[in-house]
Amino acid sequence: MASLVSEILMSAGQLEKRDLQSELNKVKSKIDDAKFQVSKFVEQHYQDFDPLLVHSRELAETSSKLSEEVQQLVEKAETELKFQLDSSTNEMNSIGSQINAAKLQVQLLERVSQLHTILEKLKKMPVEDIIPYAEAIAEAESILADAEDHIDTELDIWRSVKFEIEKNKDKLLKHLEDSWNTEIQWTKKDTLIQLKLNSEKLKDVFQGLAIIEQLDRPLCEWSSRLYDEILVPLTKADTVIQFEDNLELMEGQRPITELVELERAVGNISLTFQHLNKHLEFKLNDVLVLQLIGRQVAGDFVKLFVKTCLKSTLPASSSLLSSPEYRASLEKVVRLEKEMVEIGFLTEKMIEEFAINVDLFFADKQCLESLSCARQLMCLDLHDTISLKDNVEQTMVEENERNSAETAHLWKMLSEGGMEIKWSPFRFPPCQISRSTQDLIEMLTNLVQEAGSSSATERSSARLLFTVRSICELYVSVVPEYHRDALNKLPFHAAVAHNNGMYLAHSILTLGTGHLIKLVQQNGVPLMDLVGKFRQLAAHIFLEHMKSQRDQLMAILKEAGFNRLESESRLPSSVEKAGRQVLHQLRNLQKIWQPVLPNEVYLRAIGTLSNSVLEELLLRITTMEDIPAAAALQLTDQCQNFINTLPLLFGPFDAENLEDKKEMLALVMQHIHLWSRFEELKHLLGAGLRDIEGRWSSGKGPLAVHFAADEVKQMIRALFQNTDHRAATLSRIK
Repeated sequence: MASLVSEILMSAGQLEKRDLQSELNKVKSKIDDAKFQVSKFVEQHYQDFDPLLVHSRELAETSSKLSEEVQQLVEKAETELKFQLDSSTNEMNSIGSQINAAKLQVQLLERVSQLHTILEKLKKMPVEDIIPYAEAIAEAESILADAEDHIDTELDIWRSVKFEIEKNKDKLLKHLEDSWNTEIQWTKKDTLIQLKLNSEKLKDVFQGLAIIEQLDRPLCEWSSRLYDEILVPLTKADTVIQFEDNLELMEGQRPITELVELERAVGNISLTFQHLNKHLEFKLNDVLVLQLIGRQVAGDFVKLFVKTCLKSTLPASSSLLSSPEYRASLEKVVRLEKEMVEIGFLTEKMIEEFAINVDLFFADKQCLESLSCARQLMCLDLHDTISLKDNVEQTMVEENERNSAETAHLWKMLSEGGMEIKWSPFRFPPCQISRSTQDLIEMLTNLVQEAGSSSATERSSARLLFTVRSICELYVSVVPEYHRDALNKLPFHAAVAHNNGMYLAHSILTLGTGHLIKLVQQNGVPLMDLVGKFRQLAAHIFLEHMKSQRDQLMAILKEAGFNRLESESRLPSSVEKAGRQVLHQLRNLQKIWQPVLPNEVYLRAIGTLSNSVLEELLLRITTMEDIPAAAALQLTDQCQNFINTLPLLFGPFDAENLEDKKEMLALVMQHIHLWSRFEELKHLLGAGLRDIEGRWSSGKGPLAVHFAADEVKQMIRALFQNTDHRAATLSRIK
């Protein structure tokens, strides 16, 4: 019985499959027939333009009926044959594939039919009806985009329909472009700019472009032009605007520097945005048009406004930041920002930050201007100098410092230590410095005073003090590099640079007195370490130049020809010439350095170079193995020439007074350590054996103080021939 039932069911299933297959074949035949008719219709309508057309409604009804039959087949396959899927997988997959292919073909027919309907509607619709025309184009493009994701669209029919839609879109775009140029008219002649907006039709143009997603490019271009030709000129002091039906702007050139000019610019900007909002007060996709424009240019405009209008009108002193006039101007700026936020041009408050942090913007402006000005001062020529001298004002400052509570402890410590203070540690010795350095110090002083003023906030004080430090560090880096050649070759520039560095160190040291010490400690900005940096820089510059001068002097003496004495009976003329050249160079340095350097620095510098010259002469002469008698007399004259000339370096350049010469000789003894040794060498060159033995005096005479026994013996052997008298003298030199 079971087998009989199963046979009946199997035969019934096979019958059902055969019926389904036959019905599927019939549907496929009808679909092929419909495809042929649609293809023929589209080719005639969009390719061949055959006037004899089959009515499109019949095709639509046919495609609808086919869609219903396919849907019935799908439902039948899903309900009646579901239980047989396991046993007939391959067969059902084949049937499913055929059904899916049929569905896709039907969908293609439906979309072609829909597109045809849209195209027919576009033919009857004038392009001047921008909104419905654009909506039809957008609907057609949506159908095309959806179909291309799921259907094979490489058919000639599909390409023809797509081309027809693109042609209608281009027609709309051409009309929108013409309308855009008509409703938005720019006129520019020299500095006069006119902008005319027709708000009645402008809304349709914007909406039409937005519907077909073609608004971005023209809106971006128009926003850029609005920024360049309207908004940027509004930030000039002498720009003039007027409004009737159009916006007319006379572009100015002068930057804004006064509060009155700032308020005028704020008023012009406010009126301009009111005019724009009047003509563009509509939305596109729930977004205001001015908001779309703001997305393009608002950020740049705010930056420009802050830079050219707000920062340029910051007062010269922090005390004026709280003045009624300046606060009133800031309030007008804040109201302007509020207006731009309300109309949508700004989405957030970007200008109000300036009003809140105006103290920081003031400090930043002052810092940038100070750094720029400081660098320019550092690059000026060093030879433009001024003299620092004692005066009544400096004496009064010294007395105030001596009596002030902040520095009284310093004087007390020095006096308790038994030191007699003849010179205030706050007084800089008389010398010459560059005028640019004096200007730089005045700038640093003003910055520190501004940082310590009662109107300065803690944040602005810290920035100003950091600027003081930055300027000082910039000086240490820029000056030696920028003026390198002059510092290496010119003694005047090296001396002035030395004074500049020392005076800057002195100024930083005195800036740290009084209430400024507390100011520096509160802000955590160290300044005292800069004193050492400036002093190191000054010392390095001058020492390097002194080395250069010493090398030049040594080169002259080395090329003088002392070594030729062993083969000649007289001193070569080159030695006398070298001596004159060395003394001339030292006198020239005296002429340059003495009026420039502090006296103590000059004495040490000229004493060091003189000592190096004498050291080289002592070395050259004492190492000779043979000195002829005539040459010895000439060397004596040369030594006497040095002894007569070198003391002149330690007094006024034209000193002739006897007392001045005594004082100069004392300074020579203090600063030229080899002076006495050189004098003994001069005596040794012109003395006889008896005189030498007398000045030696068994190792207790003046000769023994400055020369060792071996050095004296060497000189005796070089000066005197080998005789019994010389041998006896040599035996007593020990």
